Amino acid sequence: MSGEPVREPVRILVVDDERGVREGCRKILTAEGYDVVTAEDGQDGLETFGREKGFAVALVDQMMPRLPGIELIRKLRVLDPDLIVIIITAHATIDSAVEGTRQGAYSYIPKPFTADELLLAIKNALERRSLSLEARRLRDERERRLLEVASERSRSNTIIACMSDGILVVNTERLVVLRNAAAAQALPDCASRPVPFPLDELQCEVVKTLLSEALDAALGPHIVSREISQAGATYMVNASPVLDPSGETTGALAVFRDVTAMKKLETAKSTFVSMVAHEVKNPLAAAEGWLNLILSGVVKDDRAEERAIIERALLRMKTLRTLVAELLNLTAIETGNFTLRRVRTDVLAVLNEVVESGREKARERRVSLTMCAAKGAAGVQALADRDALALVYGNLVDNAIKYTPEGGHVEVELSWDGMFVRVRVADDGIGMEPEDKERIFDEFYRAKNEYTANVPGTGLGLSLVKRLTDLHHGQVTVESSPGAGSTFTVSIPVS
Repeated sequence: MSGEPVREPVRILVVDDERGVREGCRKILTAEGYDVVTAEDGQDGLETFGREKGFAVALVDQMMPRLPGIELIRKLRVLDPDLIVIIITAHATIDSAVEGTRQGAYSYIPKPFTADELLLAIKNALERRSLSLEARRLRDERERRLLEVASERSRSNTIIACMSDGILVVNTERLVVLRNAAAAQALPDCASRPVPFPLDELQCEVVKTLLSEALDAALGPHIVSREISQAGATYMVNASPVLDPSGETTGALAVFRDVTAMKKLETAKSTFVSMVAHEVKNPLAAAEGWLNLILSGVVKDDRAEERAIIERALLRMKTLRTLVAELLNLTAIETGNFTLRRVRTDVLAVLNEVVESGREKARERRVSLTMCAAKGAAGVQALADRDALALVYGNLVDNAIKYTPEGGHVEVELSWDGMFVRVRVADDGIGMEPEDKERIFDEFYRAKNEYTANVPGTGLGLSLVKRLTDLHHGQVTVESSPGAGSTFTVSIPVS
């Protein structure tokens, strides 16, 4: 039929030192459609086999000059292990047959032989070759598939092991058959257990309950979820059955997602909203009260008292404006929208401006404010954002003045050690308790005592100092004790 592929004739090599045997085999096999090549001795046969490829069967005489048949068989089988060799011999004995088979021969034909005997031997040989090739193909296919399965399993195991989410798998016999490192971290009691191990050995009752519910085939495909606390962390656990293509439940899977950071963020968000509401409410209520007092006409005939009330209201408004500015700055830093333009900045010049702007407040509170620069510190430049640096030093000086009682002293000192330029702001004010010192850089945190209750503030200034110093790759430290004042030191890398 047209379109069918043309099959190449089977090639057969005949090696015999008797011309009559060679030609007889050639004529018989050629008449049956085989492609026959002859060789007159063993050496000629070996060379012909190497020169002309594609032989399926070789007929080899046992006794030949130059290269005996047994030796030729061994060499041919080395060149092509799938070649089927039939021995042609006039000395058919059990010993010769065994030796020929040992060297790789399939069978032998004793001389003299008929055409039918030759064709039957060739037919059997080709069937044997076909079976051998098919067996090899199947073996190779099996090995390839096993390699693919092993490779796929290796990839899957690698993916599972690298997942940040914990994975725990149980079979229908309630045995834990797979867990990754993240699951072992979430469930420390199962980390050292060799897999598989019974699900009931887990100490976390919630996980056992979730997986047991997932294994319930009566529920069909479903997902059960629960939040658990383990090893100081919070996890959202989702469990579901593992189904085969027919829909049968073959096991259950639990996925552990660490939501600790999210829970902390939710808590921080709630605290933040509560603190902002509180900090905004107080100055607004105070300013509203002072302004209503004026509107009521109680002090209309006392201009001095009226002015004092207005100044108090303005002070509360200033506190509110400072809160808004600090909140905007902190939000910009948190969201990555805060831009630092770090250039060579004369630190002494910035510090002089900050101190001068604080002198009026220091005079009002009758607090002494002094500044000095260590030898060689004048003219030292830092790689810094000038406005950010002024905000850092300004907050520290303003805090020192606020928390130093009347008659106290605030000292600002500039120094450097070749690598860092340091600004030290020291006061002899109320100081801090150890627990306050640990949290002084937290947002909205303010030490609570009789003195601070009368000092307006947002609790954001020092947090902003810490954030801005960190952005400059610097460091801020504090030394303080109750009644002995506080000393803040900010170190910024020099240019």
